[in-house]
Amino acid sequence: MDETILGILRGAGFDDAAAVAVYHAFIDLALAFAALDAGALAVKDEVREADEEMWTSTYARLPAETHPHIAATAPLLADRMNHSAYPVLLDTLLGRAEARLRAAQTSGRDGSGVQGAGAVTDQRSWSRQSPSM
Repeated sequence: MDETILGILRGAGFDDAAAVAVYHAFIDLALAFAALDAGALAVKDEVREADEEMWTSTYARLPAETHPHIAATAPLLADRMNHSAYPVLLDTLLGRAEARLRAAQTSGRDGSGVQGAGAVTDQRSWSRQSPSM
């Protein structure tokens, strides 16, 4: 699997450092959510149900005067918060990687930041910008 993912990234135009950075982010995201989601599934049904119910029994009843944003979004929170965020974050990661690839190809830059082959910038650039990825 590692070989395949790195091959896909390099074949798409990511330079080696950027391919490793995207691969690393993908693997860490997948492993983190595997642990998080497994933990949620491992608790007893009554504990999980009580936790899920908090969005409608507690948060949805907070007064709009003191919690206007929670009050305004309570039905959406109750529907969304009991599901894994993995698909949303995976989509965000892939969208960010795609945007970086397009920007690098448009600017004609290689991994060193010098005009060249059009590969995505290096891992240091990804590391500096990882929170917005």
